[in-house]
Formats: sequence, C-alpha cells, structure tokens
Amino acid sequence: MGKLLTVLRNISEVIAKVEDSGEVLTKIVKILARNLDVDVCSVYEYDKSSNQLVLTATCGLNPDAVGKVVMPPGKGLTGTCFESKEIINIENPSKHPNYIFFGNTGEENLNSYMGVPLATGGRVVGVLTLQRQKQEVFSPSIVDMAKSLSPQMANLMLNAGMLRFLASSTEPKHRESDHKNSIILKGVAVNPGVARGEVFKFKIRDWLNETEHGTHIDLKKELELFEKALALTRENTIKMETRALSMISEADASIFNAHLLFLEDKTILDEIKREISVENHSLEFSIAIVFKRFEKKFLQLSDKTFRERLIDFKDVMLRLLESVKMMRNQLGDSSPIETKSKEWILAAHELMPSDLLRLPIDNLVGIVCEKGGVTSHVAILAKAFEIPALLGVVDIMSKVNNYDEIILDCHAEKVYINPPENIKSQFDDLLKASEAAEIKITEGPAITSDGTEITLRANISLICETSLLKKYGADGIGLYRTEFLFMIRDYLPGEDIQYDVFSKVVSESNGDVTLRVLDVGGDKRLNFLNMPHEENPALGTRGIRLLMTHPDILHSHLRAVLRAGRLGRIKILFPMISKLEEVYFIRKMLKEAEESLKRDKVEYATDYRVGIMVEVPSVFIGLNKSLSVNNP
Repeated sequence: MGKLLTVLRNISEVIAKVEDSGEVLTKIVKILARNLDVDVCSVYEYDKSSNQLVLTATCGLNPDAVGKVVMPPGKGLTGTCFESKEIINIENPSKHPNYIFFGNTGEENLNSYMGVPLATGGRVVGVLTLQRQKQEVFSPSIVDMAKSLSPQMANLMLNAGMLRFLASSTEPKHRESDHKNSIILKGVAVNPGVARGEVFKFKIRDWLNETEHGTHIDLKKELELFEKALALTRENTIKMETRALSMISEADASIFNAHLLFLEDKTILDEIKREISVENHSLEFSIAIVFKRFEKKFLQLSDKTFRERLIDFKDVMLRLLESVKMMRNQLGDSSPIETKSKEWILAAHELMPSDLLRLPIDNLVGIVCEKGGVTSHVAILAKAFEIPALLGVVDIMSKVNNYDEIILDCHAEKVYINPPENIKSQFDDLLKASEAAEIKITEGPAITSDGTEITLRANISLICETSLLKKYGADGIGLYRTEFLFMIRDYLPGEDIQYDVFSKVVSESNGDVTLRVLDVGGDKRLNFLNMPHEENPALGTRGIRLLMTHPDILHSHLRAVLRAGRLGRIKILFPMISKLEEVYFIRKMLKEAEESLKRDKVEYATDYRVGIMVEVPSVFIGLNKSLSVNNP
C-alpha cells in the first residue's frame, strides 16, 4: 500500500509540474519503470479514428518508435490485451501465438511481458506494458499495483486526449438531444431519514458568466497574478484531495488529478495568456472567455465520456477565478448558506466535488439534487455526515423557491414542498420521535424493559460510520457491507487497498465484526466489470454467483479480509447462497487464501467464523435435502 501511494504521489507531482500534457505520460512511464523495477514500461493509446493502438510513451524502448509502432485491436500481445480487456502476464513472449516483433524498438532481448488494459468507466482507452530481460512472470504484488494504477492512467489519457481534441479546430456536426423525461418530487434515497426545514437553492457560483469585460494597465503585473493564482489553485486542489480521503477513506479522490491536469494544460494556459497579452484583457475576463470557448467545444463533443468532463473543467476554472478574486480582495462572505439557522434543506441541480467539500455541513438537515446516484460524491458525503439525501429528483429546482418549507422523507423517497397541515401533522410525531431518539446513550449493557440483556450491533458501509457505534451504544458491527468501496471506483481495488479499509473497520469496531463478502449484481453494478443487463437481476448473476465466475477477485478479497481479521474478532458472511455446491466453493476459496498467505508469510486470522445469508428460497430445500441424505 505504501509503495502504491508513493507512486500515486509522484504521478500527482508530475501532473502539477509539467505544463505540456503531452509530456506527462513520458515522465510517468519513467516513474513506473523505476518503482516497478522493470527494464521497459510503455503506454499504448487507442486511436478511435484509425482503430489502431499507438505507442505513445516509453521508457526502455527506442524513443524513435513513439508514434510509429501501431497495431489494430486483437493483433500482437498488446492488441490482444486491449481487445480481451484481460491482463496478459507471461514469460517467453516470443513463443506466444499472437506475438508480433517490431523492428528498431530494441525489444529483441526482452523475455517477460505483462500487458494491463487501461480502463475507466468500463471503457478501455489503452494498454500499459511492462517488460524485463529476465525470463519470469511478474509477481502478484506487481500485478495488483498495475491494476490499481490502471484507472489513474486511463483517466489521465482520457483527459489528455480530450484536451488535444479541444485544441484542434475540428468540431462534430451533430449534438445529442438533451431531452429528459421528468418524474417530479420522486427520487432515490441515498441516505435514510426524515427532515424538515427551509429550502436553500444552491446554485453553482456563476462568476464565469457574470464576469464583465475588463482590461489591464500593467501586463507584467497581470501575468504575475496569473502565475500566483495558478499556484494557489493547484495547492488548494491537492488539499481538497487530502481532505476528501481523510473524510471518506473508501473514496477514490483521484478525480482531483484530472483537475491538476487542466491546471497544467499548455493549450488552456496559453490561451489565457494570449487574452491577457494580445487582447489586453484582465485576468478575470481572460479566464471567463477561455472557459466559454472550451465549454462550447465540450458541449459539441459526440463522445459522451468527454462531455461528462465539463463539470470538472468548470469546477477548476471557477476555483481559478476564485483564487484571483481572493488575491484582489474582491471576495465578500463566501458562505453559501445563512449560518443563523440550522434547518436548511439544500436543493441543487448538481453539486461539484469541490462544492461538497466546502459546504457548511452543520447547517444542513437534508439534501435534494436533480442529478446523482448511490455512488456519487454527494451520496458518499451524505452518508459520512448522516444527512438524509434524495437524489435524482428531476425538476426540483423549478418547483421550489428559497425559504419554502419542505419535508424530505427518504423512507418513502418523496419530497413535500409547502405541505398542507394534514401532511405536516403526520410528520410531526415522526420528527419528534427522531429527536427523542437522539438521547445520550449511557455506558453499560443493552437491557430490555423486562430485564433481558441483548447485544446491540451496527450495520455500516463506511469507515466514518464506526464513530456512531459509541454514540448509540453498539457493541461491534453486525454487518459491514464491503461492496461500497468497489462500487465507487472505476477499477478493481487491489488487496492492499481493501486491507487498508477493512483493517480500520475491524480495529475501530469495539467488538465482533461481520464482514459480508462482496455482494454485487442486479442494481449494484461495478464500473470495471462487464455486467450485462438481465431481465430479472435478482435471480441472475449476483452475490456468490458472480464471485464464482471471478475467482481471482474473490481470492484477493478474502486475503484482505483474513489479514484484517487478525486485528479483532471477525465473522465472514457469504451472500446469495442457494445450494451446497456454493458452500463447498467458498470453503475451497478460503483454504486457498489461507495457504497463499502462509506461503507469503503474512499474518492472518485463524479463529474466524463463516456464515451464509439465508435469503434465497431454494437454500431451504437444497440444504434440507442434503441434511436428510447425510442424516437419515
């Protein structure tokens, strides 16, 4: 884990310092080659227009080969890796039937090869290749690290490619329709609870549109201000990444690496400088006019993935403009919500990552957004701060006004705006009951009114929720849902990342912990897996059925769970078990995980217990039959 974080930190530093986004990958492959102890590290980028993989950057091969070595998907080892979306890790690559030799590259003396598909959001954008002269397959630790780096590299390439596209004069001829179906005052609850308060309509700071035409009288002073504002914005971006990770340990804050890339892109920065130097525009107006120029290109992009990056680009430009205003002492009270009241329900069309980290959370009792889902940034923060939240409420911003009274019912997934007295009275008792439940829990055992002592445990999804155990007098964790840290990522979290999260949960639990093994499928999808649509997902590939088709995922998952288990007392719970064969499978996988940890001389729990979730009707029939046969 420590080495991975070091590599990621080095990558962030490169992004922050290198102005030309075209040079970033060249710097990064050198970092990877050094840290992964390989002779060659290369990146191949997929060019959609030519349907070719192109050698984009390399450390170890002939640099003259960059841009010249190309292959279609499915051809050569790298093309095979791209098309199959699977890692290839082999020795003697020249003996592989798909091997193709490229002259003048200098790879004739390389005797090991690993290709890693670079994917984000289910889309493969290229391939990372590692090669050594020594004849051997790469170790599991190198494979895990490469997997973890894959989405970072993919996002970097995606943004760099997008910036190159935006810098060109080519624009798509057609735009996709923005028409959406509306479902008013009905949404998806991402955090339970009931809240009542006054509406605060949160609107994204509109400085980019409000900035008026302005000129400067001192070119040198204006350019110096630009450099200082850039440095401050970069510094604040890194601080936001640190804060995000400190608040939500399961979250992947690598989105801010994309923000740094925007702040270092030579095309964007040169255009702002040109507006200042050639057009004599003020820095504020230069930022605004360049943003609008690029915004127009963003909205015309036919690639949906690129269009979705507009929210990040706008976030960065707003923060850059904010830095300028701060340096000119033009900012007044920056608090977006009045602090005199703690009964605000935030209504928004969409919240940006930086907005979520800067809102005065203590003044919010509820959140309603038109956009977002269960794995969005706002959903994660709502869970972290125990704020009832309803997302996907289409047209909420056109239906409410500031100071409207609103009741948010996340149990029924409804929003009531200026509710009539009969509705308000129905919620009065519920809200009073919720307030009464917020009494201080005294220390000691949980005992019912008739004197029966019971064990009270908590069900959680996030590390930050472990602080609630003491607050509510819970003695351990009855269910920790491991799937959340998988669902919020565009890549499979490696064993060390999982261990880091699970170990914190176990060590902070103050009692037994039941970790439910990865339970996804159906409505709980993973971005990094190709999960086909199913007519009846509840009866489809879900829970243990999905894990049986991906034993490699389960193997590293169980290793992380067992390693964390030595820090406390754990029980391992398997979901969606329906027949005895699945029980045999999980026992086999647990044994293999233990044996591999022994071989690696890694400490792990040996006194854990195993259980299954009895949730599938057939489990009663299947297990009862087996018991009847074995015990007539």
